[in-house]
Amino acid sequence: MLPDIPPDVPLWLYFLCVGGAVLVLGIAKAGFGGGVGVVAVPLMAIALPPAQTIGVMLPVLIAADLFSVAHHRGNDSRPHLTWLVTGAVVGIVGGTVVLMLLRQSESFNTWLNLIIGTLCLVFVAIQCYRLAGGRVPYISPLPYAGRLAGFTAGFVSTLVHAAGPVITIYLLEQRLAKHLLVGTAVMFAFAGNLLKLPTYFGLQLINPTTLVQSLWCLPLVPLGTVTGIWMHKRINERVFTIIMYVGAAAAAAHMLYKALAF
Repeated sequence: MLPDIPPDVPLWLYFLCVGGAVLVLGIAKAGFGGGVGVVAVPLMAIALPPAQTIGVMLPVLIAADLFSVAHHRGNDSRPHLTWLVTGAVVGIVGGTVVLMLLRQSESFNTWLNLIIGTLCLVFVAIQCYRLAGGRVPYISPLPYAGRLAGFTAGFVSTLVHAAGPVITIYLLEQRLAKHLLVGTAVMFAFAGNLLKLPTYFGLQLINPTTLVQSLWCLPLVPLGTVTGIWMHKRINERVFTIIMYVGAAAAAAHMLYKALAF
């Protein structure tokens, strides 16, 4: 069964944007390029409506998480993970309420373009600030800070699948050993994506059309992961990351243009 491609989207553009988004996601899951996974949703949204994009992405993200969980299972900081997931549950509920309200509007996709584009630009700015050596404000090691970070990540992830920068900043400030930092981030991403499933099915963001598209994307996940592993020893990570952030900013700006164009 072929994926349902919008009639106004050329076939080459669909496969370039959708396939490219999933490949970048796989590369990011391999630990290469920092937070370059932020480019995935706005890149895919060039070829698909944003509501369809986030619906297609969620099963793909869960499949990608399975590879990471198998590798990092048991290497997480349980207290930090508990605080983050507790906060994320509340954040996902908040994000669900926002989606439900927007779903009632005839301009649902326009609002999603505006929200996703804006959030992606903010995250790119944060990542570029960190890449340039900027320091984030002090983050307390107390449980409330973990729950607040989890809430923010859960809320944002429900709308745009881009909780990575929030979680990375929080965990870096906790001074965890590298294997615990990565393992906690991986387990949180998996738990958060599973928790979003009822919302996405309930609002029909995941439906038969998006599931077929997700299935077509799945083989690209391990391909992207293998590519990311290969790139570790052969590609300048900083240069690649900068290129991806520029691409993410351009794709996010395109979403804002579509939302604001009259």
